[in-house]
Amino acid sequence: MARMTRARNADPGADQRRELIEALLDAGLIDGAALGRAELVSTRTGQPVEQVLNQLGALSDDDLVAAYAKVSGCEVWDPRAAPIAADPFALGVSAEFLRRGRILPIRQTKAGLVCAVCDPLDNETLSGLVFATGLSLSLLVARPSDWRRGFEALFAEGGGEPAHLDERRLEREIDQVSDGASEGAGARLVASAFEAAIALGASDIHFEPRRNDLAVRLRVDGRMVDHQVVSADLAPPAVSRIKVIANLNLGERRLPQDGRTTFVIGGRSVDVRVATSPTVFGESAVLRILDRAAVPLDLNRLGLSADVVSVLSRAARTPHGLFLVTGPTGSGKTTTLYALLQTFAGSSKKVLSIEDPVEYHFEHVSQTQAAPHLGLTFAAALRSFLRQDPDVILVGEIRDPETAAVAIQAAMTGHLVLASIHANDALAVAPRLRDMGIEPYQLAAGFRGAMAQRLVRRLCPDCRVEDASGQSAGWVEGRAIARRFHPVGCPKCKGMGYRGRVPVSEGFLADDDLQRAFAEQGSPSELARMAKALGLVGMLNDGLDMVEAGITSLEEVLAAVHG
Repeated sequence: MARMTRARNADPGADQRRELIEALLDAGLIDGAALGRAELVSTRTGQPVEQVLNQLGALSDDDLVAAYAKVSGCEVWDPRAAPIAADPFALGVSAEFLRRGRILPIRQTKAGLVCAVCDPLDNETLSGLVFATGLSLSLLVARPSDWRRGFEALFAEGGGEPAHLDERRLEREIDQVSDGASEGAGARLVASAFEAAIALGASDIHFEPRRNDLAVRLRVDGRMVDHQVVSADLAPPAVSRIKVIANLNLGERRLPQDGRTTFVIGGRSVDVRVATSPTVFGESAVLRILDRAAVPLDLNRLGLSADVVSVLSRAARTPHGLFLVTGPTGSGKTTTLYALLQTFAGSSKKVLSIEDPVEYHFEHVSQTQAAPHLGLTFAAALRSFLRQDPDVILVGEIRDPETAAVAIQAAMTGHLVLASIHANDALAVAPRLRDMGIEPYQLAAGFRGAMAQRLVRRLCPDCRVEDASGQSAGWVEGRAIARRFHPVGCPKCKGMGYRGRVPVSEGFLADDDLQRAFAEQGSPSELARMAKALGLVGMLNDGLDMVEAGITSLEEVLAAVHG
């Protein structure tokens, strides 16, 4: 820990900051373009450049604190190893001073005061703290997210500085009036919910106004979990804050609105899709988290079986034809399609996509957002694409006969078309296309294959429990299950017994015989036999393999496959 006393040496902060920036550049942790933008913002806001880089998402929390620790000689604060034990109200400094300086008193010792700080080079603020307390300081570098959680816990309403009810009510009303300010109650609620969602790996955040309160819920591993219930008077400022950052119309409360925004959590940017909707108790809002860092767009890292990965890899190498991915809403179809797109990175192929919405951005793909209200439908965009000399086309979803007709036409004229479609399983895709008006000869000429998937929750590896060993765990549709595991719950999985999700899947590439059988409307049993001969392993069997491997539970597989 770095120590600071009343008798301080000359302020070395400026030189240390220059040294810090040079070290970040040399390590390749920041680039010149990001630094230039941060310097411009820094001159206008007065904040240090490295702090601006962190807040803009160009420098992660971990990289920032490591650089601070190296330059200042401080250790990094671990909240578990050094929990907060100080009484900030006995120090004679206000919570507002500590908040502005991002200082957190940890404990008071005979040698002085131990503090966790976000900026150990802020000598002016730290000198003020020394003067106000009359104590020497021992500094630990805090990650911004750790500091925020610690500060909120220390000064939580009802557990900290004494205040009369009227004073607390006045503070909340001031927050509501000044909601546009970054520290308003609405902003703090949204930021804390988002931080909790990232920590839990949630896919969505729901702000749901009710008669007497506002419920904040998270969708974690496909299940809704309660996060927080707050006063109903926080609903308007929270939704207003969401509208502001998503560039939505603040004055429109009668109609649903959609938008996009970016949050910076832990020094990295996370894209968010926002949807608001009027309800009888006020506007609700749902934030869909599109955290690319949490979803590896790599076929080998999606958790798919080796057989399905092989099918997808061969499909990506197919020069032309239509390959479809199917599954219910929220089953990971888009992620799989994006992983397929990623295989073309660095290739010479021209890749175009039409999506609704565009969830992740790729440098090597020309992506188009569908706008049906302007006439830019999937079918219209596809027709336009055919005049742009593409090699690969991604269609977000085949929803109607017109889109299906243009997609199969593109597949028959020398393009590889990747798309999603709704069907019960991989073999049901071809009949679904026939229902949309695709002719048998078109199926035989253009359809190349399909894969289907569902998501099941992954058992927590730290607390799962196996059934009695050496005994059969039961039979499922004629197959003996040699081993099976059950969820228990532990601190690492927040007591749920599951942590994360993994796909159960099936897929095939059709040969000439199977294409002909699809065109001739062969019986389901005949199609299944021919697909099995080509290596198709059904979703149920894929899931049962995962059950025996301890990846998921039998209940999860049966619920996903049979509903």
